[in-house]
Amino acid sequence: MAIKDILIHVDNTKACARRMELATRLAVRHEAHLVALFARAFGNLPNLSSGHTREIDKQREESKARFEELARVNGLSAEFRVAECQSSVDLVTDNVLINARHVDLVILGQHDEDQADGSVPPDLAESVVLAGGRPVLVVPYAGKFEKVGERALVAWNGSRESVRAVNDAIPLLVDAKRVSVLALNPSDGGRIHGDLPSADICLHLSRHGIRAEAQMLSARDIDAGDMLLSCVADDSADLLVMGAYGQPRFREMVLGGATRQILKQMTVPVLMSH
Repeated sequence: MAIKDILIHVDNTKACARRMELATRLAVRHEAHLVALFARAFGNLPNLSSGHTREIDKQREESKARFEELARVNGLSAEFRVAECQSSVDLVTDNVLINARHVDLVILGQHDEDQADGSVPPDLAESVVLAGGRPVLVVPYAGKFEKVGERALVAWNGSRESVRAVNDAIPLLVDAKRVSVLALNPSDGGRIHGDLPSADICLHLSRHGIRAEAQMLSARDIDAGDMLLSCVADDSADLLVMGAYGQPRFREMVLGGATRQILKQMTVPVLMSH
């Protein structure tokens, strides 16, 4: 169980440079091949002119130069791919999905409404998480994240999605200084969680060399997303691991409430699996 190839989506947002640096550090740490995919649409952009097209070309070349320099300095096996989707923003999602299915980890940016220009679908992360079949590390647009996985919080409820997320996260957790596995509002009488919620999954992690602490929190009058974000802050966590809940329906992503809230309000990188 190892991360040997990573895909990062590259765009023209201010946060992309920091996302590239994070992806580079992870690739170095795991000795992984790093693929950067510059994917954006032109057809949905208003008032597209030759000057605008030249600006997009400039952004692409600047992104490529930055990525190739990071790869060179760090001695990485890397490649820069381009998918310019002239007609539809939906093709951006399709291209990311095609490339995502051949790697161990996908790194995407959180949607930033203030930076949105119609070139990247606002639900790109949701779409790739639910339809890509690979774990997705979503990086907040605000903040700089030097370390990911040193202090991790795992959201655990015994579901299929939760199981996938925990096991997909193992390569990121093996060197962690602290891993907390949090069972939120467990109330199944031991049917899913066992006698001590999250204890069994902590034992599973221990067999992979991960020392994890079982935690339980009951607060039914507080939204699950708010609870998770609060626990991330209380633990000074630098990574949240959780299952993503929802269904892809045509071009609309129907998400569970906590998943949607975390994607909108995340404060640290979030590893999601579906």
